[in-house]
Amino acid sequence: MARIGTLETSIVTGNCPECRTDTLLVSFDPGMFRCVNCGHDLEQKVNGVIKYVIADKETGFKIRHLDETKDG
Repeated sequence: MARIGTLETSIVTGNCPECRTDTLLVSFDPGMFRCVNCGHDLEQKVNGVIKYVIADKETGFKIRHLDETKDG
């Protein structure tokens, strides 16, 4: 069996913003986590907190669904 490289994993607990449950988050890639409940991917920010962006009037971000074809 040939060894190509090493695989580093991390398992943490957290609250998934997609399914809104306290669950396990698994990482095979540094900075990226996947919810074991629904499969949603989360990104770990530089400060060490796993967050997601909220689009609302205060942030100025616009909500866009993936099935929309306008704006690219």
